[in-house]
Amino acid sequence: MKFEVNRLVMLDAAKNTAQAAPSNAPVDVLNGILIESSGESGEVFLTATNYEVSIQQKAAASVEESGSMLVNARLLVNILTLLAGDFVTFSARDVDVVTVRGGRCKFDIKCLPAEHYPKPVMPFPEETVTLSGICSLAKRTVFAVSKDERRPALQCVNVKFRSNAVHAVASDGNRLMMIKDSADSRDEREFLLPGRALQMLASISTDEDVFEVGEIGNEIVFTRGDMMFTMKKLPGDYIDANKVMQGIIPVYSAVTDARQMKDALDIMAVGTDGIETVNLALCAGLIVLRRDNAYSEAHSTVPATIAKDTPTKGFFYDLGKLAKLFQIVEGRIKIEMDANGIMLVKTRNEVYFQTSIRGTVSRAAKPPRAAQKAA
Repeated sequence: MKFEVNRLVMLDAAKNTAQAAPSNAPVDVLNGILIESSGESGEVFLTATNYEVSIQQKAAASVEESGSMLVNARLLVNILTLLAGDFVTFSARDVDVVTVRGGRCKFDIKCLPAEHYPKPVMPFPEETVTLSGICSLAKRTVFAVSKDERRPALQCVNVKFRSNAVHAVASDGNRLMMIKDSADSRDEREFLLPGRALQMLASISTDEDVFEVGEIGNEIVFTRGDMMFTMKKLPGDYIDANKVMQGIIPVYSAVTDARQMKDALDIMAVGTDGIETVNLALCAGLIVLRRDNAYSEAHSTVPATIAKDTPTKGFFYDLGKLAKLFQIVEGRIKIEMDANGIMLVKTRNEVYFQTSIRGTVSRAAKPPRAAQKAA
């Protein structure tokens, strides 16, 4: 095997496919990237898999001799990073060693046994829908998926295509995120995308990338011009998010700025250790936040337009989960709570749900003195 390829293009392909190659797999061959060169097509193909996710990326190359080799993924990325020059040459001296040259340097790499590599079959689906904005989709949903291995469906993001829009839902049972974006496809399709796999795909993509998405057997396939990405389906049926939302009757509400809420929650998080609760109340034109533990106490307020104040004792929420939300949402938001403290946070294209929890703070939320005098 012998070919010459643009170094930066090869490096990008190696970095992308390496995402699917574990660094410490119990079977050595799974730590590798399968490199195949084709003189007929003038391309080189890089493939990696961890059985849950498979990635194949191709690059144009000047192929003198077709062939294949299996190289440790981390080693390949490091070598391509260190080499100089615009182009690199790969040539197999024998079945066990490949020489990589770039500029005035060369590396001799001992190959892994390619004959034992479980190369994935990656056919193109017959029926697909078009999806872009994959990074935004992952950012706004994956944070809310469950990590409970006993609930595989909730480890996924439920994505539906209908009426020229893509609807996505993620939930861990205590919180739920629903988003809606425009889409080019009029087809009605639904996919359960494993959260970890979706996050991996987003890490090697941009929002401008356009994917064709379809299913083949037990796999969901994403195809871009130079890349194919497959993820194994997880079993189970997803919750009916619309039914969950319809069961919430808001009693208290406030409109405020997401950035100010983020800053206030960042203050709440200072000095925390482990799982913490935050007390939230709507009081005299302010969202009042309190948190205390054995080591510290924090208090902050956010100006808001409030339709109805909550009881002075407010409601308690998981601080970490609520803070994560406000790292994602932007602009003007509406916060609603029902009589039991179940919270909805709404933007133009997003609705977030979080249950209240039991907790205590040393003092109930009270309006500042100036507000009390004004009242």
